[in-house]
Amino acid sequence: MKTWGTLLPCILITSVLGSSSRTDCKCAPDSDCWPSELDWTTLNETLAGAVIRGVPPGAVCYPDQASYDESACATVRSQWFNSTWHAEDPISIDYPIWANNSCNPIFPNGTSITGDVSAGKRGCSIGNYPVYAVKATSAEQIAEALKWAGKKNIRVIVKSTGHSYPGRSVGYGSLSIWTHHLRGVEYLPSFTPTKCPVDEPLTAARAAAGTTGMEAQLAMSKHNSILVTGSNPDVGIVGWMTGGGHGRLSTVYGMGTDNLLEATVVTPSGDILIANPCQNSDLFFAIRGGGGGTYGVVTEVMAKTFRDPQTTKILFQLSTTSTDVTSEYWDLMGFLHAEMQRMKEAEGLSGYYFIVGPPTYPVYAFLGSFSIYNKPNGTMERLWAPIIEKMKTKPGLFQYTSEITHANTYLEAFGATTDEMVATGGSAIASWLLSPKSLKDANVNARVLSEIGASINASQPNGVFSNPNLLGHMIASPETPSYYPSAISMNPAWRNTLTHFVIVEGWPEGIARPAIDSVYRDVSVKAQKLRDLSPETGAYFNEPDSLESDWQHTFFGEHYKRLKEIKQKYDPKNVLWCHHCVGSEVLVEQADGKLCAAGYAEAVDEGDDVRTKRTELR
Repeated sequence: MKTWGTLLPCILITSVLGSSSRTDCKCAPDSDCWPSELDWTTLNETLAGAVIRGVPPGAVCYPDQASYDESACATVRSQWFNSTWHAEDPISIDYPIWANNSCNPIFPNGTSITGDVSAGKRGCSIGNYPVYAVKATSAEQIAEALKWAGKKNIRVIVKSTGHSYPGRSVGYGSLSIWTHHLRGVEYLPSFTPTKCPVDEPLTAARAAAGTTGMEAQLAMSKHNSILVTGSNPDVGIVGWMTGGGHGRLSTVYGMGTDNLLEATVVTPSGDILIANPCQNSDLFFAIRGGGGGTYGVVTEVMAKTFRDPQTTKILFQLSTTSTDVTSEYWDLMGFLHAEMQRMKEAEGLSGYYFIVGPPTYPVYAFLGSFSIYNKPNGTMERLWAPIIEKMKTKPGLFQYTSEITHANTYLEAFGATTDEMVATGGSAIASWLLSPKSLKDANVNARVLSEIGASINASQPNGVFSNPNLLGHMIASPETPSYYPSAISMNPAWRNTLTHFVIVEGWPEGIARPAIDSVYRDVSVKAQKLRDLSPETGAYFNEPDSLESDWQHTFFGEHYKRLKEIKQKYDPKNVLWCHHCVGSEVLVEQADGKLCAAGYAEAVDEGDDVRTKRTELR
């Protein structure tokens, strides 16, 4: 990534609307209202040199780019699937589909690292990556940047690690507030919220916005403590927590947002506020589950900690012994899901699992990692005994492995967890929260899973191009926390969730946009079957279907009206905007990426051929 002085030829982007200074659209690089070089230089001086011009890291691979360097390109290619590497770049993200794959690294023959043979011919452009980023190291810098962007009518997005599945860490023509360099984690053995009574002081962690889940766990382990974090070690704690936040500990110790005690928030007006249940309580309510990057920029959080538990982990894998075992496999999956509530209620079992077939696995398979805490030896074996007995009633059809380990601490069990591979190519997801009631009937479960899951015939997949993978997240907390339970805006459906279920389906790199759109539609159709199964719940804000139409209710439930009022209070000019975030319906992303007032497209002449579909879905 080049810094302030680097020229970026690929910044010049042609808009289907032409150069416009209309105030009903955010200013974009082709607009008359776009700040001049002097304006950006002045901002950079105001922020003590913190402004970085956005250059896609893959630009070093393209001979026509000023930063071209084949040696540097080799380094980029070697790190492209590494989430930590993307987090350390000012503008790069884990899922470049949201930047329109505009500058993915290529080999010398022009083929992208993910197999798009036309990438070199298409060339490198900035796409939806931010045009500039602020390398924030203080709340005061962020305050100045937000005030400046509000005056200039510039779109602002927020990035910590760039691990956002829905692509909220990028935006066409945007200024990014990059919080990765707000660092520091501190254990607080006796914490009392500012000006806020509690029955007794709490043990807590103070974590800056650039902190990852693993960094926080490592710091707390020195004090024989844990806090609830995400399962992926490199996920940033703030975006994860403010959207709800699930992890391996959340079933027993509460969702991430349940454990948020206090936060420092910089509002779009430039105010630096302490938010807790008794001070700026509406803002605290909003960030406690109502989504990040929306009401302000969170620079620091205080989160509740717990004593480090003894941890029992099981790696449970089963598969069919041949490609002929189909109905029996789905019957077993239906039975397993009907048993999950028993296992959760009995001992607090939590974990993550995959239901896969070709090409991910040669036959049908279930691959899961689960845990329980502070339970005696033998507990995990008893929990899984009915599943094993069920398989034995169909001798010769299934094979399985069950690896159980006992650890004295949480990190001893999960500290070696590695980041998931990212930026591996295009895929679409859709998800739904499934209630215990919806999964009671094993036969119904089997039918629905078979309809949305993999086909064993790889030449006739149950998807547009390949079979879908099904992911289960058995991680929901049914209990409302004791810490100011009324000050939580997270979708109430989480309290009635047994498993957060995700459908993932990919496509070959380099295919035409209409074919990609068909994959998005296909996962939406499959997700509808989950919605029909559990109509009383909703979906997770941080891992949603990008085509969700009823997103206000689906993501936020009964809290949406109040959240929108809070959004209007703290950000009336919509300085902060992200896709399907609270209040986002007042602006619409045009086909060229420009952000305009709702109804603007209807006011443009039909000859301009403007579409209002989200840029990455065009």
